[in-house]
Amino acid sequence: MNPKDINLEALLEITEDNLNIVEYFSSDIISCNLNGECKLKPALNDALNSFKLKLSEYTLADII
Repeated sequence: MNPKDINLEALLEITEDNLNIVEYFSSDIISCNLNGECKLKPALNDALNSFKLKLSEYTLADII
């Protein structure tokens, strides 16, 4: 496969089991003491989405 055809965001999704930045992003584990009132989770989720969006602009050919 040609590196210019391999999108970095797609590669990330394929190679990572999950993209949970913190433990409580997993639906299996709810250990946040601020459950329901936590403002950190949405902020981290926005950051993760921005990270993935930026990666989607690049291919493997761009970084090798």
